[in-house]
Amino acid sequence: MKQRKETHAQSHCERSVAIARLLNCTSDAITTSDIRPPRNDKRTAFTLAEVLITLAIIGIVAAMTIPTLLANYQEKQVVTSLRKFQTTFNQAYLQIASKEGFAKEWGLENVTNSYERCTVMFEKFRPYLKLTKDCGNSTGCFATDGYKKINGENADNWDQLTTTYKIILSDGMSVQFHARSKELITNYGNTTQHGTFVVDINGPKGPNIMGQDTFTFFLTNNSIVPFGNPTSRFQFKVKDSDGNYITDENGDYIMSTDPLNDCNRTQCVGYCEACAAWVIENGNMDYLHCDDLSWSGKRQCSD
Repeated sequence: MKQRKETHAQSHCERSVAIARLLNCTSDAITTSDIRPPRNDKRTAFTLAEVLITLAIIGIVAAMTIPTLLANYQEKQVVTSLRKFQTTFNQAYLQIASKEGFAKEWGLENVTNSYERCTVMFEKFRPYLKLTKDCGNSTGCFATDGYKKINGENADNWDQLTTTYKIILSDGMSVQFHARSKELITNYGNTTQHGTFVVDINGPKGPNIMGQDTFTFFLTNNSIVPFGNPTSRFQFKVKDSDGNYITDENGDYIMSTDPLNDCNRTQCVGYCEACAAWVIENGNMDYLHCDDLSWSGKRQCSD
């Protein structure tokens, strides 16, 4: 009996030792498997010089690209604004015509006083426009320092004119109404030009340059059209390289019907007013960046 108990105890002890060994092996296995290969403590990183060089490169690239991107964005805004103006005023014109007829029926040519004639023109449109400022023939609706042409020459000071009607729309556009007198009513393509609108798309704020933020539209028999469409056959006096008008042997001015002659960044034949049609129809202002554009051919500098 005593021998059996000793055998049982010995057996129990052996099992305990075996279990302990098993646990010890498992622990060793877990510990061993968790051990990672030795790491090289010599870590790599950018030096201060490398960081500064990288930042300098980023700055140079940004300085080269951001102005171009900003200019492209601003030019697209001009396209949108001019198309909006034409749509708004054409819709108003059609509503006026449904009640009072088109401009040829308004009797503008019978009003001799220039400002009164322009007032009649404006009053036709007033019910269909949202205004933030009504200047009449006073100052405050256009830039006080006057305007420039895209070739750098001085243009008119629209704000100082007392013979036209001036307003600022709710979207910030400055608009001048100029009704034509009987003597100044002219043909424009297949219709008649009864008046003009001078539009500064961002109001008195700069740059206040014809062909950049200021444009001209015509009030014709049946629509509001942007100045500069080649189908109008509107004639311009041609200048030489010194900016002087060219005449023939009889002393008559040499004339051109190409509106791009009056939308030229270095040499406009008139007031650089013939850019509106190009902007609206071609969706760009590339005439500010290259000189070989054509209504019959190249429509953007990248072509």
